[in-house]
Amino acid sequence: MHQDAYLLAQAVTRLFAAHLNIEVPEPDTDLMDGGFLDSLLLVNLIVALEREFGVSVSIDDLDLNLENFRTVSQIAAYIERYRNLSDVDAA
Repeated sequence: MHQDAYLLAQAVTRLFAAHLNIEVPEPDTDLMDGGFLDSLLLVNLIVALEREFGVSVSIDDLDLNLENFRTVSQIAAYIERYRNLSDVDAA
């Protein structure tokens, strides 16, 4: 994990603690299988991610790519991809 991804993963971990009262032990912990996230908390997570990081997560994103939200590392990678796509669209 390069430095930007590492810092982003730390920010996502802090978001979990501050907005969802969830202490995620490791960036690669499976949040769903580990019982950290259920469907209601996933909705709260999406709202917090949209507010904190300026991403827009559609229902299609969740239906097609729920894997993007299984770990803190995957969430950080999703945010980074979203930002890169936004940069390309703006150019």
